[in-house]
Amino acid sequence: KSIHVEIEERKRKILEYDSIHKAALSTEIKASLRPYQLSGFNWLQSLDELGWGGCLADDMGLGKTLQTISFLQYVKEKYPGSTQLVVCPTSLIFNWESELLKFCPSLKFHIHYGSQRELNQTHFTEFDVVLTTYGVVRNHLEQLARFLWQYVILDESQAIKNPDARVTKAIRELRAVNRVILSGTPVQNNTSDLFAQFNFLNPGLLGNREYFNREFAVPIDKFGS
Repeated sequence: KSIHVEIEERKRKILEYDSIHKAALSTEIKASLRPYQLSGFNWLQSLDELGWGGCLADDMGLGKTLQTISFLQYVKEKYPGSTQLVVCPTSLIFNWESELLKFCPSLKFHIHYGSQRELNQTHFTEFDVVLTTYGVVRNHLEQLARFLWQYVILDESQAIKNPDARVTKAIRELRAVNRVILSGTPVQNNTSDLFAQFNFLNPGLLGNREYFNREFAVPIDKFGS
């Protein structure tokens, strides 16, 4: 019964999406967002209000990082004292660093990578954002999984499209109140690429792998339904 009540409540909220209060862009953000970027920022706020994870899937170069940084500042103001974990490929970690410094220097962040990795979980509370890589999560899961993050955000989330990969299993062990993924290419080969990514975001929402393939992947990929 409680699950049915929760489903009905969430259905009601999603139908009232347009009436969900959207906070203005924080004055700490040192950028003017384009209308579609503002729309993405507002959508992330709505997902937070609904308690759902979602995928921000703008094409490459359209400012997913800026939209996410705007959201990170919003989360900092809404949940004082919370810490967010951003996981990205190694090649992007210093891009995140430069964009955080450029667009929101008030966000206190730590790069949990390489020689700067010797932090225990109590130190995580000193930061608004912790940046790390998929490789660090895979190889040093125990430390990162003990901490309860307000948000875990995956950049280039197609990195976890294989449900059987060690990195995917490690990412799923991370504890968070809510989750967001970013990808210009969430579907690279076929619809089944989405399963692991959405199972990370909202576990169980789209059933298990067999159900997902039967109800979604096969009808879409094989029959164009």
